[in-house]
Amino acid sequence: MNNREDKGPVPYINFFIKLLQGVRKKIGKINSIMEGKYSPGLLASVVTVIAALITILILFLPNYLGVANDGSTDGIMKSAGFYYIDKDSDTNYGDYFIKTYTEVASGEEVQGNVWNSQLFFFRAAKALDQLFTRDSIFDIRFLALIYFLLYLPALYLIIRQSCERVKSFSEGALIAGVGLIIFSDVGYMTYFNSFYPEAIWFLAILYCVGGYMSFQKKRSGYKDLSALVLIVISGSVLVSSRQQCAVMGFILAISIIRLVTVRRSFIWGGVCIAGAFLLSMLSFVCILGYPSDFSETSKLHAMTRGVLFSSADPVKTLTEFNIDPSYELLADASAYDYLPFVRSGDRSLYHGFMDQYTIPDIGIYYLRHPDSLIGMIDVSIKQGMDMRRSNCGNYEKEAGFPKKAKSLFWSLWSSFKELSAPKTVGYLILLTVAVIILFYKGYSLRRVEDRRNTVFLDMLIMVLAFLLSQSILVIVNSGDAEMAQRLFLVGLSIDIMTYCVFGELLHKLRIV
Repeated sequence: MNNREDKGPVPYINFFIKLLQGVRKKIGKINSIMEGKYSPGLLASVVTVIAALITILILFLPNYLGVANDGSTDGIMKSAGFYYIDKDSDTNYGDYFIKTYTEVASGEEVQGNVWNSQLFFFRAAKALDQLFTRDSIFDIRFLALIYFLLYLPALYLIIRQSCERVKSFSEGALIAGVGLIIFSDVGYMTYFNSFYPEAIWFLAILYCVGGYMSFQKKRSGYKDLSALVLIVISGSVLVSSRQQCAVMGFILAISIIRLVTVRRSFIWGGVCIAGAFLLSMLSFVCILGYPSDFSETSKLHAMTRGVLFSSADPVKTLTEFNIDPSYELLADASAYDYLPFVRSGDRSLYHGFMDQYTIPDIGIYYLRHPDSLIGMIDVSIKQGMDMRRSNCGNYEKEAGFPKKAKSLFWSLWSSFKELSAPKTVGYLILLTVAVIILFYKGYSLRRVEDRRNTVFLDMLIMVLAFLLSQSILVIVNSGDAEMAQRLFLVGLSIDIMTYCVFGELLHKLRIV
C-alpha cells in the first residue's frame, strides 16, 4: 500500500500524456484521409443542413416552440392586422407561446400605427398564410418560415467565412461545429416564432458580419459589390427596425468607409461612400421620425435604477441634479417590483424630481462619472448574456408544461451562458484585448496595397461598437429596469466576438 502511495501522480500524468498523443495521432490520420476532400464551403453546407433539421424540430414539429408575448409587441401586431383570439390578458401574456391569431379586429381593438421594417416581414407572412389557408386565422409559423429561409444562407455565410483560413479538416470541423452550437441554439431560434424584433436583429447582424468577413480574400469586383449591397440592405433593415437601433447605422457607415481601401479603384470608393451615406441618412430619419422606444416610466428608472442605483453617494448625486436629497429613498426603486415603492404614471414624482432632469442630463452625468457608467455596463453584460426572456415561456398551453417553461432541447450554449459563462465587464475587456492581439497583424491606418488582412479586426471593432452603443443607450434611457427586453444585441455581439476569438486561437495554436 505504501508503494502505491509513493508513486504519487506520476502514473496519471503519464497516462494523460499517452492519451493526448493517441488522440493527436488519430486526428493526424483523419486529417491525412480528408486532405483535399473538404473545403470551407462543404463544412458550412454540412452545418447548414444540420441546423435546418434542428430548426425544423424546434419550430415546425410538435411540441412547437416560440416565445410568449410580454405585451411589448402589441403595437406592431395591430399595425400588421394581427389580434389575440382569446381576449383574456392572463392567457395572452408571458406564460405560454401562442401559435395562432385572428386577422379580424373586434370592436374594442384600436388599429396600430407603428411603422418599421418588421411590417414588411409580417405582411409577407400574412400574404403567404392567406395563399395557403384562405381564412382569417394567422399561423405564426408562416412568419417563422420566412425567417428560417433567410437564416440558412446567413448561417452558411458566417461558418464559411470563419473556416476560410483553416489548415486542416479537424480545425475546420471544430470551428464549424462550435458555430452550429452557438448560432442555432434554441434561445435564438425560438424568436422566429414570435413578433419580437430579435429575430430580425439576429438575421441582420449575421448578414452584416458575414458580408464584412467575406472581404478577407481577394476576389472579383462583382463579388465585392454583392457583399457591400448585402451589408447595406441588411443594415437598413436593422436600423429601421426600432429607434434604439438607429444609431447603429452610423457605426455601419464608418465600417463601410473602412472598406474603401480593399480595392484601389475610384469607382469602388465612390460606391462605399454612397452606401455609408445612405445608412447615415436612414439613421437620421429613424432617429427623428420614429417615436421613442422609451416611456416616462423609463425616464424614472433612468434615475432610480441607473444614476442613483450606481452612485456611492445618492445624496451628493441628487444635489448635482438640483433635486432635493430626500429623494434618496428612491434609489433602486422600480415601478416593476411586485410591491412597487413607486408606480408608473404617479404625477407626484414629476414636480421637484422628474422635471429636474432630462435624458441628455443623465448622459452628461455618466460622462462626468465614468466609474458609474462602467458599473452599469457590467450590469448590462450580465443581463445581455441571458438569451431568453425569463418571464416568457417557450411552449403552447396545450403542451401541458408549467407556466413560463423553457425548452432544454438544443440549449447547450444558452444554458452554458446562463449557468457558467463569465458575465462581467472584465470578460468584455479580456475579449477586446484578445481581439486586438489576435487580429492586429498588418493593421495600419495608412493606405497600403492590401488591406484585406485587417477586415476581421475592423469587423470585430464594429461589433464591439454595436454592443457598447446598445448598452449605453439603454442605461441612459432606462437604467437596468428594461435591460432584459432590450439587450439582445449585447449578448449576440459577445457571442460573435467569442466565436471569432475561439476560431483564431484554434488557428494560431494548432491544437487540433
